Amino acid sequence: MKIKSAIIALAFTAIGFTSMNAQTAEEVQATVKQMESSSALCNKGPEAFKTFIAKFSTDEEFMKSRIKLDDAQREEFANLLVPSNFTAKEPFAKDGDMFYQSWGELQYQKTYLDCGWVDSFVTHTFQFERFGGKWYLANIIADE
Repeated sequence: MKIKSAIIALAFTAIGFTSMNAQTAEEVQATVKQMESSSALCNKGPEAFKTFIAKFSTDEEFMKSRIKLDDAQREEFANLLVPSNFTAKEPFAKDGDMFYQSWGELQYQKTYLDCGWVDSFVTHTFQFERFGGKWYLANIIADE
């Protein structure tokens, strides 16, 4: 009985993991709808994430003022710190393969933008956090 329970739990974990890694255009758009929903936890509180990210992904000065990365991360990921990189993107050709970006967990204090190869792995994740009621890019988590 324990083995059967373990197998069922493993299957649900695998299904959950697969659904967290949006890869099709429809799946990416579903994450955008979730992120833009006024009922999403990330849009509750003094600054709605959807308002923040709309400005963060279009206004370079605003983007620079809302980055809380240490100097090492700023240097390591300098090529990613461009406003247009902070939006969900349906699968598109990049380096001979298909790349995507989709919204991951949408929490009250943290929100994630996962970036990776279709049918493969996440290359990096942008982690946004709320500090003093305002959203900031707080971390870039690279796939090891």
